[in-house]
Amino acid sequence: MSAKSAIQKKILTTLESIPKDRLKHYASFKDSQIKRFNDKEFITSLSEQELNEQYLAISRIAKNKYRDYYKISDKLLTPKGNPEYYKKIMAEINGESKENIFTAFKHVVFGK
Repeated sequence: MSAKSAIQKKILTTLESIPKDRLKHYASFKDSQIKRFNDKEFITSLSEQELNEQYLAISRIAKNKYRDYYKISDKLLTPKGNPEYYKKIMAEINGESKENIFTAFKHVVFGK
């Protein structure tokens, strides 16, 4: 087993550990990267150093290093002007509440 194939296996196991996206997208990061790193031609075109850099980047994504490093304060999550703004957006994304035409019109006209 060459060093490249060992790194490739580490990359693929790290990609498998990334949780599935909550929202369905046209293209999934996890699926596209798994497809990319299963391609033998792509692996042979990269050097061992480049594969190591790819592995480090994917492992940082899997560990959420930067989400923990750059924490968002409550001041940003609950703005003074409209403290329920992000809660409404997340409820809409998660499908918990649907806004009908009248409440949407009220939000446009009155701003709250």
